[in-house]
Amino acid sequence: MAEAEAFYGGVLGLPKEGIANEDWVEYQAGSLTIGLDSAPFLPPQGEPQCEIRIGLAVEDVEAAVRELRVKGIEPAIEPILGHEPCDIAGIRDPFGNLIMLHRRTDGTVG
Repeated sequence: MAEAEAFYGGVLGLPKEGIANEDWVEYQAGSLTIGLDSAPFLPPQGEPQCEIRIGLAVEDVEAAVRELRVKGIEPAIEPILGHEPCDIAGIRDPFGNLIMLHRRTDGTVG
């Protein structure tokens, strides 16, 4: 949990809001709440595990990647600009979950 908090709160700079205890903590990313749970998730036998992907809108994908590199985070997906419908790059949290950084080319946010 400490490693997750250091990444989401420290590296990404998301504010901690909502519930926070030794097993659960919430971070705000705009209108999205990211809840981190320290309890392992075990799907029912025979059910596939799923990977959670998070997309975070940023003003400038290249600038966001530069800022993260300064903090020691290398992209899992280098910036791809001019990609429809958005400029994108990808990083991984300490647990391997893919986080997409994106800026929609039409100027909308989401």
